[in-house]
Amino acid sequence: MQYSDRLMIQRLRLLGFESRTVPTSAGRMHALDAPGSGSLPPVLILHGFSAAAHLYEGVLTRIRPHVRRVVAIDLLGHGESEMPATGLDHDGLGRGLLEAADVLLDGPTVVFGNSLGGAAAIRLAASRPERVHGLFLVAPGGAFMESDRLRTFVAQFGLHTHADALRFVDRLFRQRHPLRHVLAWGTRQRFARPGLGHLLEQLRPEDLLRPEELRALEVPTHVVWGGADRILGPEALAFYRSNLPRHASLEVVEAYGHAPHVDHPDSLHTRLLSFVESLGRAAHSGPALRPVLSKETASRAA
Repeated sequence: MQYSDRLMIQRLRLLGFESRTVPTSAGRMHALDAPGSGSLPPVLILHGFSAAAHLYEGVLTRIRPHVRRVVAIDLLGHGESEMPATGLDHDGLGRGLLEAADVLLDGPTVVFGNSLGGAAAIRLAASRPERVHGLFLVAPGGAFMESDRLRTFVAQFGLHTHADALRFVDRLFRQRHPLRHVLAWGTRQRFARPGLGHLLEQLRPEDLLRPEELRALEVPTHVVWGGADRILGPEALAFYRSNLPRHASLEVVEAYGHAPHVDHPDSLHTRLLSFVESLGRAAHSGPALRPVLSKETASRAA
C-alpha cells in the first residue's frame, strides 16, 4: 500500500504538483500544491477519513486548468502527514489544519471537503473566514448524533475481516464496484493505520457539529449529497437540510454514493466547476451568496 501510494504521489509530482511540508504544533503536515492555468479562485481539497490528498487526483487534475492554484492537504495522521507520537485526537486534527492553512493559503480559497474533510472545511470557514471564499461539500460528515447512534455509526468502521471490508466498500457506492475486492483490501489496510482506530474510538457527541455551527456559516456554500449514500445515512442528510443557512444550497444526486470523486469524477467536476465559476463571477460583479449551479439531472432537496 505504501508503495502504490508513493507511485501515485510521484505521478502527481510529474504533473507539476509540489510536495510541501508544514510544521504545526500538532505535528508535521504534508500537502500537494500546484499552480493552475486558469483565472478562477484557488481550490483547497480536504479528504475523508483514512484517505489522503493524492487519492483525490481526479478532482485535482480536472479543476487545475480552470483555477489559479490547487492545494490538497493530508490531515494529521493521514497520507504523508505525521501521526503524533502521543496519539491522534480531534483537537489536534483541527489545530493542525488551521495552522497548515495559515501557511499554505495566501488568499480567499474555495474549499472542497468530502466526508471528514467536509466537517473540517466547515470549521476552517468558521475559524478563518478571511481564507475561505466558499465551501463545496461532498457528503460532509460531522452531523451531530446522540451517543447510542454514534456508537452504531462508528461500529461500521470496524473492518476486522475481508468480508467486513467488502460490506463497507459496497456501502460506498450505489452499485458494486468491479474492483471491490481490491478496494476492500486497500480500505482495510488504511483503516488499520495506527492512531486512526483510536480517533474513532474516542469520538464523542461533543466533537460533532452543532446546528448553530452550520447556521453561522456566512460564506457561499453548496452541499452535494448522494441519494445512494449508505455510510452517513438519512439522519445526517436531515441534519444538514435543517440547519444550513438560508443562502446555502443542498443538492441530492441519486446516482452518487459516498465517494462520487471515485465513481462519478466527471459529473462531480462539472458541479464543482459551476460553483467555482459562480464565485469568480461574484468577485467581479459584487456579493452573491447563492451560487449558480449546474443544470445536470439531479434530485434537489426541498
